[in-house]
Amino acid sequence: MPTHRRYLATATALGTAAVLAVTGCSTTNKTASATGGDPSAAAQVAVGNAGPLSAAAAMASVCGDKPVKVGLVDGLGTNSWSKIVRAEIEDEARKCPAISGVEYVAGRGDLQSTLAGITSMASKGVNVLLVIPDAGPGPAHLSALRAAANAGVTVLPIAADPQGKPGSDYFDYVDWDTPYLGEVWAKWMIDRLGPKGGNIVMLGGPAGNPVSQAHLSGIKKVLAGAPQVKLLTDEPVTTNWDPAMEQQAMSGLLAKYPKIDGVISDYGAAATGVLRAYQSAGRPLVPIATTDDNELSCGFTALKAKNGGYELATVSSRTWIGRVALRKGVAVVNGKADAEPSRLQLDLFEDSTGGAGGAVTPDKACKADLPNDAPPSSQLDTAQLATLFQG
Repeated sequence: MPTHRRYLATATALGTAAVLAVTGCSTTNKTASATGGDPSAAAQVAVGNAGPLSAAAAMASVCGDKPVKVGLVDGLGTNSWSKIVRAEIEDEARKCPAISGVEYVAGRGDLQSTLAGITSMASKGVNVLLVIPDAGPGPAHLSALRAAANAGVTVLPIAADPQGKPGSDYFDYVDWDTPYLGEVWAKWMIDRLGPKGGNIVMLGGPAGNPVSQAHLSGIKKVLAGAPQVKLLTDEPVTTNWDPAMEQQAMSGLLAKYPKIDGVISDYGAAATGVLRAYQSAGRPLVPIATTDDNELSCGFTALKAKNGGYELATVSSRTWIGRVALRKGVAVVNGKADAEPSRLQLDLFEDSTGGAGGAVTPDKACKADLPNDAPPSSQLDTAQLATLFQG
């Protein structure tokens, strides 16, 4: 999931040019209802543009003198990924003295609790509201997001697509390019299985969540051109992004299918359950594509020695994605330019085969002094991550 850094902000003319250069197709948000009532401020912030991680910005470029109240509502909020996302947003907020703090609500997978959290943030008068709308199908969150936007809050969904309209339902949706990520995983898996191909499965998060559905769409797009690879799971297998549930689900798949040659899991910390399921079944490990996780990285070498067919590819868990959205929101409040991509096109962060340009091998990604749940691609430093997991 739910996986790398920073982006470019310049004066308005330069920002517009940079976005056009990156994407060839970008807009600015000129709808007052989703921007705190100031369309001229929003017009300086790029909306809906896709681009690489190399287009970097700093909080200092958008921070101003206006006091800013920030809220964060996480539809799940119960796993390590959510814990790190919150910490990264709070860390980014501390870089702007005008931000008084970050109010937080965890929906714990309950849609009504999540919607109530969004409503409560608007009533508290937050200026910028970041929401992870993954407590259920994305559109189920739209009424609450729209109401907060209409109340004058700059609303930015992150990390799960609510499938609404930027500028009216909310200001902008900020995330990795989710289908693109599915394509990256599928291409790597096709390369691993070679001309003979094989059978693969895909494990996702909560039932019906938009993140896993979008990943699957990218996977299916690529597999349509690779008939030698068969996807055994027509829908993402439900695991709630929980390692124990993922182990249980994978054990069921291994019992059902005598031949599974590759696994795609869209949350690395949960994918550790895949390893345990294979080990419990007494079956050799197969190539796994997922998001980065310290346990996977640090444990790879030992497992590879006993499982010759095991390979690992990861992309960033993008625990830092809230930083990008926060900078966009702060830019709107302060009427400053921000041309950062809204959809980050992430290539492989880690590839055990060494074949992907720019990717590291698991032994290089491993942070041996940090907990298993710490994603190597986090923008929190080693000390911050250690403190977070000890607390």
